[in-house]
Amino acid sequence: MSGAGIVDQIKERVDIVDLISSYLKLQKSGINYKARCPFHNEKSASFFVSPERQIWHCFGCSAGGDAFGFVKQIEGIEFPEALRILAARAGVKLERQSPEYQEFQSAKTKLYEICELAMRFFEKQLRESAIGKKALAYLYERGLTDESIKEFHLGYAPESWNALHNFLGRNYENQEILNAGLIVKKDGSGASFAEGYGRPQYFDRFRSRIMFPIFDINGQTVGFTGRVFGELAKQEDVGKYVNSPQTPIYDKSHILYGLDKAKLDIRRANKCLVVEGNMDVIMSHQAGARHVVASSGTALTDGHLKIIKRYTENLDLCFDSDSAGAMATDRGVDLALAKGFNVGIITVNELDLKDPADYIKKYGVKWSEYTQKSKPFMDFYFETARKTFDITTALGKKLLAQKLLPFLASMANKIEQSHWVGEIALVLKMKEEILYQELASAKLKEGIQIEHDNQPTVYSQQPKTNLDLTEETLLSLIVKKPELAQKINSEDKRFFSEQFWNLAEKLKSTEKEAPVAQLASSVEPALAMSLEFTYLKSQELWRDFKDTELEEEFQKSIAQIKKRRISMQLASLEYDIKAAEKGGEKEKLIALVNEFSKISKQL
Repeated sequence: MSGAGIVDQIKERVDIVDLISSYLKLQKSGINYKARCPFHNEKSASFFVSPERQIWHCFGCSAGGDAFGFVKQIEGIEFPEALRILAARAGVKLERQSPEYQEFQSAKTKLYEICELAMRFFEKQLRESAIGKKALAYLYERGLTDESIKEFHLGYAPESWNALHNFLGRNYENQEILNAGLIVKKDGSGASFAEGYGRPQYFDRFRSRIMFPIFDINGQTVGFTGRVFGELAKQEDVGKYVNSPQTPIYDKSHILYGLDKAKLDIRRANKCLVVEGNMDVIMSHQAGARHVVASSGTALTDGHLKIIKRYTENLDLCFDSDSAGAMATDRGVDLALAKGFNVGIITVNELDLKDPADYIKKYGVKWSEYTQKSKPFMDFYFETARKTFDITTALGKKLLAQKLLPFLASMANKIEQSHWVGEIALVLKMKEEILYQELASAKLKEGIQIEHDNQPTVYSQQPKTNLDLTEETLLSLIVKKPELAQKINSEDKRFFSEQFWNLAEKLKSTEKEAPVAQLASSVEPALAMSLEFTYLKSQELWRDFKDTELEEEFQKSIAQIKKRRISMQLASLEYDIKAAEKGGEKEKLIALVNEFSKISKQL
């Protein structure tokens, strides 16, 4: 089956109301459904779903589309991944030509199954085993609630070399469990637990640890972090944390802990807070700050930031207050600046509190409010540097510049960079030119590449079309009451886009029963979707309006369009007038001024 055929088949099987209601709470609104938009902050519902047209559209932020468009935006993914998700939902098999691809997909499916079973095994151990219950009590002591423990599926790995291996080995081969990163293969000749055996042995990677499952963006278990607990914690040579290795389903440079639960809240808040540890994430969510994630067993990476940027361009960082945390903050700021993020810093300042989890244990839901008070990164570093270095000395000035200039070098936005050059020059009492010379030689940290402001975004929130919002509103009035199209005078054509004029002309001669359906079938796909939005607008915005009120709104919209077009003409003439003045073109200047005066009267 062709790609287009599969897409059509999926659309036929997936009802858009059922799909969106699995993400949002929908309320009936006439023949449609409505909800608060997940893609921008709003107090009243302006997000509508049409079961008749199988589309969704937000009148507030103009986002909209079909089932594929919704999944792409809500999950922050591209079309191929949306296709996979919706195909699974529709029960449609995606076939690829390559047998190797099919074999690889089958192997990945098994790895997901193994990790899911391991998670269930660890959860049961936490609740039912004697040591597991002690670990559960420890989690309560740390401040976690039962709801949070269940939501994040925390568990316990027993103090055994092969408990999980034996459990999984009933249904899966050793190599499959090994590929999932849950067991380790070792020569048993030198291992105390396997003395007397001369052949390779398999043993559990996680032993005597509190287990934090790691989920991908779709909520599938892909790996684990284990925190040592019990007798094993007393051994000096045992690491506090053990993480799953790289596997075909787990790439730690692209997985953010908690993102599967935080993604909608990141969109709503239009901000993401990155913290250091798993406990920081869980406690933050518990305290009401659900836009929080953590890097998964590694430092913040370029891959992490690319994923975050699908949801927001505003990033806050809150790492531990020790030297390692300071280094992680510096590195994170550099990477985020190079990606064009607006970066803020949140610090936990009390001496007895070293991280968000400590703060939340002491202050609870106050953390949610605290996270809203991040400090712009340069304000933070600027203030810190002024307190750290003695800028009355040459050495102090040099050290302050060495600390701050690399961050300026990472800035993608030249306006912001220029502002801070001025601020630093002022406090150091030196010329900006000198700082620019130093800035030119300031090196970006290794591996950082700047993405400038003019680069394309990951996705567009609305189809490319020549219809602006006012014209779309006007067209929705005509769809609601087609006879209004007769009231548009031909001499006013110059005020409208060609796209709108052609559609309005067609509506004059289209049957009233299904004007959108008839028009949509004869125009390009992007414009067809815009027409669908127009139809939805006609149903919802004007549902309770009387004919006289519709005519009044119609005249208001036309007046608004005319005023905007005239204002644009005047703005363009202003530039021409300034250019004529500068060039000493007196005759042209007089003509332009006269034209400006004539057009101004139209307002």
